[in-house]
Amino acid sequence: MKNTFENSFIIHSRDYTETSIIFEVLTENRGLITLLGKGIKKKKDFSTLQPFKELKLTFSKKSNFPILAKYEISQDFKIPKSNYLLFGIYINELIHKFVPQYEPCQTIYNLYKKQFLNTLANTENINITILNFEILFLKEIGYEISIADSHIENIENNLNYYYDYEIGFKEVKNKLDLSGSINGKNLKFLMENNLESLTDISKARLIIKNIFQRLLGEKKIKSYELFD
Repeated sequence: MKNTFENSFIIHSRDYTETSIIFEVLTENRGLITLLGKGIKKKKDFSTLQPFKELKLTFSKKSNFPILAKYEISQDFKIPKSNYLLFGIYINELIHKFVPQYEPCQTIYNLYKKQFLNTLANTENINITILNFEILFLKEIGYEISIADSHIENIENNLNYYYDYEIGFKEVKNKLDLSGSINGKNLKFLMENNLESLTDISKARLIIKNIFQRLLGEKKIKSYELFD
């Protein structure tokens, strides 16, 4: 049986029988795929198969449930601080929940590798790194944040804006919309991707969090609980 080679990241895994593991893998050219590590727990080096490592994987093309054949580390992205691991788990969950199976998504692969993992080692503000990824990721899955009237020059610094999930940011007109809103000055920074200038990044991240939750409907992003 002919095998296929792919640069990959393990995004999620779960036990399958006493000796096997099912891996959800983000590949460079095939998108998110499911692999079966048949009897993988018996192998001495199976601990190689961990998140945050770019792996060269070889697997069979058998139907929609390929069998993992060979694996080696291409690049190990060290998580520099223990609390950053929680953010890594969160980003992996976003990919697991929002990236469709078996659809090429090289842009998301590069975004994950270069804009997230590569940046972790040198970031001075993890929230900026995460927010930047979230914004770019939303765009790639077809939900780019926007302004209702489409003109950033119409935003006034001293006004507050809330996010209407149908048309984008709108001016707050009543107290109900004030909760979870952002002021005009920070909204401009957000829309211009000038994230370093945000004076209250927590409000921006809360808005993004609510967008992801709304897109999932009744499903939950479990890793949000890690930050409570």
